[in-house]
Amino acid sequence: MKKILIPTDFSNNAYAALFYTVKLFSDEEVQFYLLHSFADSVSALTSRVDIGKSEKLMDKLYDEADKDGKQLIHHINRDSDNKSHNFEFISTSMSLVRGTNKLIIKYGIDLVVMGTKGRTAAEDILLGSNTIQVIKNIKNAPLLVVPQEMDFTIPSEIAFATDYNEAFPTVGITPMLALAKSYQSTIHLVHVGEKATMDTQQQQHLKLIKKALTDCKTKIHWISKEGSIANSIDSFVVDKSIDLLVMVYHRYNAIARIFREAVVKKIGKTTSVPYMVIPIRD
Repeated sequence: MKKILIPTDFSNNAYAALFYTVKLFSDEEVQFYLLHSFADSVSALTSRVDIGKSEKLMDKLYDEADKDGKQLIHHINRDSDNKSHNFEFISTSMSLVRGTNKLIIKYGIDLVVMGTKGRTAAEDILLGSNTIQVIKNIKNAPLLVVPQEMDFTIPSEIAFATDYNEAFPTVGITPMLALAKSYQSTIHLVHVGEKATMDTQQQQHLKLIKKALTDCKTKIHWISKEGSIANSIDSFVVDKSIDLLVMVYHRYNAIARIFREAVVKKIGKTTSVPYMVIPIRD
């Protein structure tokens, strides 16, 4: 059974991300863990009251979260009606990042899914602060970021952007492979640059990736740089009608720079497709 963790602040965007994920894995048995962190509320309230009152406020926050969680599960069961899916709600006073990483280990989470922003983000903000923090700090599981209230689209065309500079465990791309096999998708390997300029190490990494993708339909693309790497990938996503963009997040490599450009500043602005972030730690 697949195990998926979905943080929620009970906003429309968070629900849309949940509904998208339920549709994406409609043919699989899935245990969904719905996580709500009220750490910000705890910080704001306890700084103004004494210890005794803070305990009562904490109990109240847990009670309110659990009530909202029950309603959330009722709504998603009503809207999806999938007997292969089970939902469990978890509330925590820990920060969202810490709570997420702890649950990944505790439950052996296969995938984390978030909306681009929550209820407090301004309209002109492309990514909420919580989503940005999870992108930067998630460990041991890939993160799927779903654009604001996006309708479900079958991921027939998947783009995997890589600079081939870093070797990484092929087990990290298992979620992408599983989706590709499930939907008989084509995986497009995308590199901003020319094949002729690749060094020996990059060529070796390309061979390893191609070997890992043996059972999937694949196409390899070498695209020219249009302004920035982010713009080049954005253009590719639009031109090829890509349904899902996958990138490895390695804090200190070129892909990390792509994320600073494309995800933090540009996600949802031009392409409006889900991004899967595969974290590789140093």
